[in-house]
Amino acid sequence: MNGPSRRRCLDLIKPYEPGKPVEEVERELGLSGVLKLASNENPLGPSPKALEALKKDLDRLHFYPDGNCYHLKRALAKEYGFSPEEMVIGNGTDELLSLLALAYINPGDEAVTVDPTFSEYTFALRLMGGVPRPVPLVGDDFSYDFAAIAAAVNERTRLVFICSPNNPTGTVVDREELAEFIASLPSGVLVVLDHAYIEYVAGSAHPDGFDYIRQGRPLIVLRTFSKIYGLAGLRVGYGLAPAEVIADLNRVREPFNVNTPAQIAAAAALEDEAHLARSLELVEKGRLQLAEGLKRMGLKAAPSGGNFLFVDVATDSRKLFEALLRRGVIVRSGDIFGFPTHIRVTCGTEEQNERFLQALQEVLR
Repeated sequence: MNGPSRRRCLDLIKPYEPGKPVEEVERELGLSGVLKLASNENPLGPSPKALEALKKDLDRLHFYPDGNCYHLKRALAKEYGFSPEEMVIGNGTDELLSLLALAYINPGDEAVTVDPTFSEYTFALRLMGGVPRPVPLVGDDFSYDFAAIAAAVNERTRLVFICSPNNPTGTVVDREELAEFIASLPSGVLVVLDHAYIEYVAGSAHPDGFDYIRQGRPLIVLRTFSKIYGLAGLRVGYGLAPAEVIADLNRVREPFNVNTPAQIAAAAALEDEAHLARSLELVEKGRLQLAEGLKRMGLKAAPSGGNFLFVDVATDSRKLFEALLRRGVIVRSGDIFGFPTHIRVTCGTEEQNERFLQALQEVLR
């Protein structure tokens, strides 16, 4: 067509490949009762308190949403002890990643990531003409090599993305190693600590990104209501950072970016401690159940602090993905992460996990 020439960065952008929806698989393959363990969703569903709050407040949909997310910010302030001026709310954390790139990345600027990790970091960078500098994770447990990450930082570096637990590997960074790394960074570099799965981490060795903010470090912590809170369909995430960083992000944020039902449900879900505890218990049991089942098949999963496992199946993961699909089980094929013999599987209920293990065993035979 004789339209405008597209931006050169589009040639470097690979479209995001989401997990296949249940309805699409059932429609295409003529199946029913398809099990989706591909997108790290909460198998228990949304917080009951969130659902109840939505029922009471759906008569305001003819009004624009509160562009400042007043009530949600105050719920977060009560929970974590930060001021509303240190918070930004987004249409999922995906939007917050885009805001970071809009605010801080000029063409040719760089950001350090690890490999493999969440692809939306690179997407946001590329869209602004930025250059990602990926540093490989090391070993069978996909550990962060902070010496190599520090070596990748240079005068063009503006952002460093640290995902913990990391998607897709489940890697949790060490508290002391991260603290030393942050302290070593030159001025002008902002650390983006993505804690989308942090509620699933057991023990106390993992870092609490909020501590670094309280210490005045150049860091933003991203968290989400899509995972353990079960609100993925409403798309609401949030970032906590020093007030000057939040002010920069609000300059490039679209007005009314978080819809009213999302704000209502998120504020209510934050108070539902019982749902949070049930969701955590389910995942802790699920990780153990899946790891033991995989071990019986001679397979090993990387240590995971998330609600998923990254598994080397020692065969073509795309073919394995298709074979599982025909049995009504959706997982994530590792080739999209650059690991063609791996799959990523979400922890489901005990029955769902067992169904996946049985289907995997049939396919591997």
